[in-house]
Amino acid sequence: MKRFMKIQSAVLLALFAASVVHGASDNDTDSAFKPLQVYPKNLARQHLGANMLVFNESKQAYVPTEAAAAWLDDDVATGWPAMTGKQHYLVALAEPQLLTNFCISERTAKGTISIYAGDEAASPGAKSWALLAKDVNVDSINQKLMDHAFSRFAKYLLIETNLSESGPWYSVYIYGEKPAVAYHLQQRAQPVDPRALFGPYSNPQTAFSLSSLYAHSRVAFVNTADNATAWQKVIDDNPETEASIAPSKDQPGLVIRYDSQRSIQRISVLADGTPKGKLEFFLLNENAAKPAQTASNDSSQYIKASNVIAAIPNNAPTMPTTSDSLSNAKPVATISFDGSSQRGSADFTPASGSQLVARWTPETAGQPLAVREVNSFSDLALNDHELAPDSVGEDLAVDSSKDGKDMGGKEELPPVGEVLPPKTPFIPGLPPFPPNVPFSPR
Repeated sequence: MKRFMKIQSAVLLALFAASVVHGASDNDTDSAFKPLQVYPKNLARQHLGANMLVFNESKQAYVPTEAAAAWLDDDVATGWPAMTGKQHYLVALAEPQLLTNFCISERTAKGTISIYAGDEAASPGAKSWALLAKDVNVDSINQKLMDHAFSRFAKYLLIETNLSESGPWYSVYIYGEKPAVAYHLQQRAQPVDPRALFGPYSNPQTAFSLSSLYAHSRVAFVNTADNATAWQKVIDDNPETEASIAPSKDQPGLVIRYDSQRSIQRISVLADGTPKGKLEFFLLNENAAKPAQTASNDSSQYIKASNVIAAIPNNAPTMPTTSDSLSNAKPVATISFDGSSQRGSADFTPASGSQLVARWTPETAGQPLAVREVNSFSDLALNDHELAPDSVGEDLAVDSSKDGKDMGGKEELPPVGEVLPPKTPFIPGLPPFPPNVPFSPR
């Protein structure tokens, strides 16, 4: 009880510290952002230009896969089942990167994974592939970084799966040397058609999580700890890390501060274990909480990929403030955990705010909630927005001769993928999205 009596002053102090960080220059990485450079950016994301294809044995070619829409978006609650047997998934990065670690986020899969890196999209088994990890048990890298990190400069990563049982996979994580705070969201100079970049499978509505370090959001308060750097585990690009939220009534348990006022319409959460209780979210700004329609809970394990882009204009940013009490605020979303899953999501009528505040009410009094990731989504789409590094210079230039690879002088490679026959597009409604459509590519 004494802790909660001090929350009001703690929230104000934390928000003041967050405003100092926010007010610093985005390029001032040596001062304001230096403590946050410990959090690497996940490179396996369509908002960075990454794509995924699967090797088709009959065609002897890499072809588009529905898995790309769920595994390469930024939503911890959208999933797609990995195929059983031996399969080969190719992750094609937009440009060569130094790759250092790997993990996945899945449910109920059994089997092994081998990982290869290369400079060209060669067929599985080709000599050009460099082995990074062999026959790794799926459980050992499910929401856990690999014990033995690697270091390889490559443009392509080949994931060889050999699964006896499979359930939904929610994300693929590939890490490099750049921290998440070294990127920023920006509007494209010219709109693009994501289908021309990624094929028919992408989820533009869940491409950019605004509660993320790369979007320059910050966790301004957690009611169980005083380490502001550790608080960011809730919004880093790593499903292994977590922060605990204590139960509360009128006071925030978690405060995420956006870089400006945002219009949010979807929230997804990855917790630890199998919690029981409700996690309420509030969007607060200078007018305290904004009421919105009751959110619909979404417990679907699979998502139907969308190939239709919806462009909605952004709200004008305003100077954020906050309220230190939730007594008069109404939640925009409520995610209920019944002990059967560690994931939850809610879609709701868009509501605006500059802080996303969470309150945890457990089924058993006193039980904290360990939160691994919180994603929040607005109307930003892949057709008119992109993620870009803060600077492009000599730090990206790598002498390929150091590891014995010849990066030039090669003949032009054949196309990596083939266009699948056109399908009737699925147009998500709001709410709810994603739809509760169990679907298997087989």
